[in-house]
Amino acid sequence: MDKVYSEKNLLKAYGRVESNRGAPGIDGVTVEIFAEKLPEEIERLSGEIKRGEYKPMSLRRVEIPKADGKTRQLRIPAVRDRVVQQSLKEVLEPIFEEGFHPSSYGYRKGRNAWQAVEKAKAFASKYGLCNVVELDLSECFDTLDHEKIIDSVAERVSDGKILKLIRAILKSGVMEDGVWKATETGSPQGGVISPLLANIYLNEFDQKMKARGIRIVRYADDILIFSKTQEEAREFLAIAINILEIDMKLKVNRNKTRITTLEDGFHFLGFEIKGERVGIEKSRLKRFKEKVRGLTRRNQSRPVKEIVKQLNPLLRGFASYFRIVDFQSILRGLLSWIRRRLRAIILHQWKT
Repeated sequence: MDKVYSEKNLLKAYGRVESNRGAPGIDGVTVEIFAEKLPEEIERLSGEIKRGEYKPMSLRRVEIPKADGKTRQLRIPAVRDRVVQQSLKEVLEPIFEEGFHPSSYGYRKGRNAWQAVEKAKAFASKYGLCNVVELDLSECFDTLDHEKIIDSVAERVSDGKILKLIRAILKSGVMEDGVWKATETGSPQGGVISPLLANIYLNEFDQKMKARGIRIVRYADDILIFSKTQEEAREFLAIAINILEIDMKLKVNRNKTRITTLEDGFHFLGFEIKGERVGIEKSRLKRFKEKVRGLTRRNQSRPVKEIVKQLNPLLRGFASYFRIVDFQSILRGLLSWIRRRLRAIILHQWKT
């Protein structure tokens, strides 16, 4: 526990929080405001944690639009609480890292989405496991059972003060329309430590599937299961549902979970793996084009240079994420389409 409240480690944790920026929490304190009295803030946090007096603030709820028209609820901790979570994460991560499944790729140092996609492709094409289950979990982060989280952490951490701190973070509550609401389940999306806690929680699923000789690839709550036959795929899916719903108190979304094949193609993290080809999932390309359309509406008076300035980081980010696919032909088509839209704006402005 002393590593968590060490002023040196808290200061290092602040550096990570500062680099990630992010919105203020319920107290309205930004990273910049927190930095104005950094030595005092770090000293205060260290003392509170050491004396057992630290209490995280309630979370601020933020709704982010999703591609399907629904919203994703983020719950934003205050900057001071993000610093504490980051310090705690730095202590816990190396303890659990060695015990994680080799095919778990989400939110782990030195691992990324591209590696997960390559592993999935290898299982399906090189190892003949060409029947694939795309398994969808309903609101995974929001439904993690608090007692199971604590029990999972306690398997490797015996320090009761750390377990108490994690419990306080989980039970901090959320402010909705000025009313405090308890958080009875879940590790909130938006919390610094939530991805690590989710990985610790879901490692039970990974290991139980591994013990049965079932090949999986998991990136956070995105899960693929691989098998040689359709019959085997159905059997493996039933096993997975039993582990996730009975043992782990999670919910599988039957409507979005499906069994497919390498020949027909399967989707993972925005990519489509079909035969020997890795491409971009159609819905992901559609979502990107909708963003571009929003920025390039014809009837606007903004200078084209300003529009291009907004488009460039969007295009760079998209190209960077999908760089493992044959992107050149797609990029040429996108650039041609974007140029046509920009010309239409120029023509409209010239006429008016």
